[in-house]
Amino acid sequence: MLSDYTGLGRNAYKVNRPLEQEEKTSRLSRDRRWTDEPPNDEALLIKINSTYLEMVDRWYWQKGQIQVFTLTAFLMLVGFSVALLFFPQGSDRGPGRWAFDIFFSLLFLGLAWAIWKGMRMEIFAYTHYPVRLNRKNRMVYAFRTDGTVIRAPWDDLFLHIGEGTVPTVGTTYDIRAHVLDDDGVTVKDTFTLAYPGFLTGKNDLPRLMRVGEYVRRYMEEPDGVKKNAEYSMLFNPVEGRREGLHWSLIRAFAPSSRYPWLQLLFSMIFSLFFLGRWLTMLTCKVPVWPEEIEEECKIEVDDPYRKDASNNPKFGFLEGPWLVICVLTGLAVLAWVLVKYSPLSLLFSG
Repeated sequence: MLSDYTGLGRNAYKVNRPLEQEEKTSRLSRDRRWTDEPPNDEALLIKINSTYLEMVDRWYWQKGQIQVFTLTAFLMLVGFSVALLFFPQGSDRGPGRWAFDIFFSLLFLGLAWAIWKGMRMEIFAYTHYPVRLNRKNRMVYAFRTDGTVIRAPWDDLFLHIGEGTVPTVGTTYDIRAHVLDDDGVTVKDTFTLAYPGFLTGKNDLPRLMRVGEYVRRYMEEPDGVKKNAEYSMLFNPVEGRREGLHWSLIRAFAPSSRYPWLQLLFSMIFSLFFLGRWLTMLTCKVPVWPEEIEEECKIEVDDPYRKDASNNPKFGFLEGPWLVICVLTGLAVLAWVLVKYSPLSLLFSG
């Protein structure tokens, strides 16, 4: 499992505390490059123009993955319950049997509650939590998970390389932004400013710094808008709406987009990610910026650097028919596995 939920749910960033020494050591300066490698947007953009840059959040790439694991746990729980129904119980209802029934009922309720808490990290929330950087008024806006918005001057943010932990990957990295109190030490609020497009377990830190440099260049360099707009070719079609079924499919299979044969080989796993992502998106609300922020972020009609999802290139066979073939193959394999090997197979047996 490569999902990284740093900053979300029980892993929420700690605030109302002093800066730690590790944060001070990893602080980033805005007035010099963060990497010598070319900047990269890692397909995080929603739109770019001469006024502002808008990106999706750090959890967007993995949206729906937790539903796969919670759904798997739920199916295992139901399957075990079904298996018990077929287990010979006899007519003895002595103390031992009652104790077992009570224990199993409590276990069932506890596991069901844990599964629900896991699902609630994503469902009935927001489709994404956008971050917007206004180059003209030097303000940064970031959606919180509760739907409120962080507003902070770009030049006042404390930026540093943050760390998280994923068991299958180890240490993960992000560029974290702290909003400090007037004393310059107390952390009032925190959000992720930049994150690698998805985790690979290799070269994630260099990839992160390329994304960070892309953001820094936009805000700090005189030709940052021009260079970023010319570089970026792909934008997430989520402004003011949920992503479509096709985009969910593209996103779910994206980790192996360079190797189509891997998409087919692991089609069952990617198909589960697709279903989890699509169902999650259906339950979520679309974030809407407050009117006063939209007023502060007006775009010039003749802006030559205005780009969004309407400028996306046309997708070819590998982004369309091939992914449909992969997802249908994956779902077919999944159905066969469930019928053949899971406890639910008892329902289909003679």
